[in-house]
Amino acid sequence: MSALYFIGDIHGHRDKLITLLTKAHLINRELAWCGGDSRVWFLGDFFDRGDDGIGVVELVMRLQREAGVAGGTVGALLGNHEIMFLAAHRFGNQGGMAAAWRRNGGQERDLQRIKAPQIAWLRNLPALARVDDYLLMHADAIFYREYGQSLDAINDEIGAILRDDELGEWGHLLDLFSQRFAFAETRPDGILRASETLRRYGGQHIVHGHTPIQYMSDVLYPDKPHIYSIKLCINVDGGMYLGADGFIYKAC
Repeated sequence: MSALYFIGDIHGHRDKLITLLTKAHLINRELAWCGGDSRVWFLGDFFDRGDDGIGVVELVMRLQREAGVAGGTVGALLGNHEIMFLAAHRFGNQGGMAAAWRRNGGQERDLQRIKAPQIAWLRNLPALARVDDYLLMHADAIFYREYGQSLDAINDEIGAILRDDELGEWGHLLDLFSQRFAFAETRPDGILRASETLRRYGGQHIVHGHTPIQYMSDVLYPDKPHIYSIKLCINVDGGMYLGADGFIYKAC
């Protein structure tokens, strides 16, 4: 079976991402894919707080094409910062969308540089995915079930929202995406929620980002995932925007 890698929230830190991919021998000095049939999944939040979200998206989109030609895979999930960015682009100041995006680290340079193919790619990112024994989601939250009973149904429903102009639906989705810690073992129902989520959507482990590991442990500069709730959950958000270098988690 080909190698499987997970990468958490980049938040516009393109140089850090390049360093990680290079060290993992997934790209070469020319920044071209050299990972062969490896499978790499990004868990969302490419934008905001760092200064080159567009550069991150451009790199991931290109590597996705190059990996496909080489027999590999580069997959990507939808994060809440993608939704905030798309909302600011689509609605501007309507409903306070642009202001909310700026408060959460939105970079005007990204908004000025975005192009139609990138918008289309972002709108079509899945919210959830299942790879081998892993259920992939950006947020450590259970709100996804509000949008469907299967992965396909959830992805279709959220994708439809992002392709529509219903401001209220966008706002509701963003409100739900503010949730976190749903599976934390410090919650009385955390392990049960993780088990129920896996039973509902499949997989043996939940892999997520969204909540920096620094929020869940006393590790300031994580270099490996935070595995918790009797090993049901794997947090891969290394907190790049908090000053950490981030990491790539090799699952197999």
